Amino acid sequence: MFCPNCGANNSTEQKFCRACGLNLEKSTESLIEQIPSAQSANLLRHEKAIERFGNFALGGLGVVGLISVTALLFSLVTQLIVSGTNIYTGLLLISFFVFAILSLIFVIFNETLKEKKAKVNHTLTNELTAAKNTGKLLEEKSFESAASVTENSTELLYAKNKTQKLP
Repeated sequence: MFCPNCGANNSTEQKFCRACGLNLEKSTESLIEQIPSAQSANLLRHEKAIERFGNFALGGLGVVGLISVTALLFSLVTQLIVSGTNIYTGLLLISFFVFAILSLIFVIFNETLKEKKAKVNHTLTNELTAAKNTGKLLEEKSFESAASVTENSTELLYAKNKTQKLP
């Protein structure tokens, strides 16, 4: 196992890094939590299969809808405009269908863009939140100063009093 702090190669039985002293047990636990289990891998496969099926179904619906709208526009053109009975009504209905389709396409593209932005913002927010929460991982302990080497030996030193006037 390589130490995540200094990169030194350590044995898997070691609890601490031989080079920098990092606790390797916590790093190992963290890595084990991040490795997907068989159950989550199975769920991920099912999710991808359902997504492919949904894309196929929606794509087919789009093709059939496009053919239906084309057939409807063709029948409007042939019955109202070519026959000469209601030319203005036919042009009005055709323009309505064209702008309705363009509006639907706009809404789809706009929602897709919003989802992508939300995903990017969510990722950035998670990264920033994770960075802020790292301080909470440390335990709050009271600070005790270490004893100094000279702490109890200073009274043994002789010092001249410089404020006294010499006779």
